Amino acid sequence: MEPISADQVRQRVQRFWNVLSSKAKAEFEAMYLPSATVFAVDGRRAELARLMVVRRARELMSASSSVAAKTGLIEVQLLGPGVAVSSYPLHFSTTRNMPNGRRYHAEIPYLRATQLFVRDADGQLRIIHEHLSSADPVAVQEVG
Repeated sequence: MEPISADQVRQRVQRFWNVLSSKAKAEFEAMYLPSATVFAVDGRRAELARLMVVRRARELMSASSSVAAKTGLIEVQLLGPGVAVSSYPLHFSTTRNMPNGRRYHAEIPYLRATQLFVRDADGQLRIIHEHLSSADPVAVQEVG
């Protein structure tokens, strides 16, 4: 199998945010290994990616929700032929629908992302760990 390159990781990161923004649920879920863990920007502990995917699909992928992301410089560290870490800042904006029917908007101008990618048995780059955080407290506003 071909070793992971920094350019492949950068392309995969861009694809990740395009998939989330376009609300492509099945493709979004396929970005993660089944055993992946995630620290969400508003999370207090890591959770399994498959649980996070269900929640993000419910909150962010409905017709009245929106997601926008603009990445900054994507740094890549190649840890081995099949493992790489990406870290980068991004401006993230979302309007999400909650199970109680309320809608909330968040503008996060200084989001930081770290994603650990591995090449799976099919040769695809998939996320095995993700950590999102914000340099500033996240201000969430209810949308009327």
